[in-house]
Amino acid sequence: MTDDRARHSLIEAGPAPSRARVVIVGAGFAGLETARHLAGHGVDDILVIEGGPAGDLRHTNIVHDPDTAVDLWLNPGRDRYHQRPWESGSHRHFSGNAGIRARVGGRSLYWYGVTLPLESWALDLEHWPAAVVEDLCSSWHGGPSLYERVTTELGLTWSDGTVASPGPVRHLGGYTLRATPRASRTHPEVPGRWSAYSPLDHWRDPVTGVVGEIPGSVRFLVDSQVRNVSFRGGRAAGAVVADAHTGQPTEVAAEAVVLCAGTVENSRLAIQALSTQTGAEPRLGGLADHLAQGFFVRIDAGAVPRPLPLRPGSYYVPVPEARCNLFVSLWRVSREELVLDVKINGELSPDPDSYVACLPSDGFPWPTRVHASVSADGRAVVAAQREVLTGVWSAIATAFGLNGDLSFGEYDDPLATNVAVLPRNREKYPVGRPQTWSSALGAEDHDGGTLPLGGVLTENHEFARIPGLYAGGPATFPRIGAANPSLTTMALSRRLAAVLADRLGAAVPTGGRHA
Repeated sequence: MTDDRARHSLIEAGPAPSRARVVIVGAGFAGLETARHLAGHGVDDILVIEGGPAGDLRHTNIVHDPDTAVDLWLNPGRDRYHQRPWESGSHRHFSGNAGIRARVGGRSLYWYGVTLPLESWALDLEHWPAAVVEDLCSSWHGGPSLYERVTTELGLTWSDGTVASPGPVRHLGGYTLRATPRASRTHPEVPGRWSAYSPLDHWRDPVTGVVGEIPGSVRFLVDSQVRNVSFRGGRAAGAVVADAHTGQPTEVAAEAVVLCAGTVENSRLAIQALSTQTGAEPRLGGLADHLAQGFFVRIDAGAVPRPLPLRPGSYYVPVPEARCNLFVSLWRVSREELVLDVKINGELSPDPDSYVACLPSDGFPWPTRVHASVSADGRAVVAAQREVLTGVWSAIATAFGLNGDLSFGEYDDPLATNVAVLPRNREKYPVGRPQTWSSALGAEDHDGGTLPLGGVLTENHEFARIPGLYAGGPATFPRIGAANPSLTTMALSRRLAAVLADRLGAAVPTGGRHA
């Protein structure tokens, strides 16, 4: 499917419309999920504005072979959709391969599909509004919880407060490994190709990319950066976009504006709004991303015990005492070689000293700078992660007959980053010896926390000081926990859409309320 065909199937030709009932800024996970659920609730005239193009609407692992797909993810300089519309003031953090995927579909066209809820220890009532936790975990609108509804729709099973693993438990040393639940499907014809869930799955074929029926109430405006939110009478009244052809500012009036453009871009738009409308300081704290470290080891397939101590696959282990999730993956790269990859994701707590700041200027957008640091609490998580990884390596070395020690170096100046696992880099390391790596903040694309529910936002996803302005995505998480944010983003997008539809007095279609 060509870019032109995708473009013409999704959007109407012509300039930005003068108005829409709801403007959604960003066509990634949160924006598309919010749009489809608003349409399901009967909201008419929804405009989704995306700064990048429509492009190819398929997941990168369907379009490309596995090595190329992972290279586009970990080495985004090769990805034409990658942008970083901010400067970093934090050494290696939120620089390098940090950024956004400016295209319709956003990160949903790159992720691995890992589907886990936020942990109970992260959904604490000190940070999260009780009503939000109730809706996520217990019951929503008198029925199943949001987590259960989304999990079921993805074709997975909700059981005992989490997403059930799709396969048997495996044991490695003293570790109990569960199969990693993933919202993904394999290519029906090409081995090694697969796609993870995207909200676009409801509107286009995930394999061919051919667009089917899109709700008539949803329109797209692409290649159009939102410069700022407009206001009338103290309320959000629309969005000002840069015309794709002339670059001139054009206002799209709206009854409600929903920010779903990624954490840093959401923060920029929010800072501009809060500073000009309420006199707030032009910065938002609480910025966090997952603390991610790991190691991999190349294994001589001819020298391993038989049967294999661990079957090839992807596994995970919750490590609540370290506020982490551990992932173990084993795969065969050739008849002669296996690769075992171990990764641990941990929570960086919200910290006012990690923040997004803007420089107020005469025009929009305001220059944006990210300041991120690892607090003392974060350093404790890093140390705990390394203890866990050392224990896992000991179990692996014993089971597979390997030797060597893990050596990480300083977290702020590691021996290697996650690009070490790229196939072309991995081959540089000796067989049988573990190679460690540590990601920079921002590199995981799990950043959030600057627009927390119950803080900057009310529990109903609306800005507490700016009526008519809403936000979605991980930026709204009061704590990010250790889980991939996608399941929670989908769940909260569903909740946001229901709240906004009620505010707008939308007529629910005769087919019934969208689950």
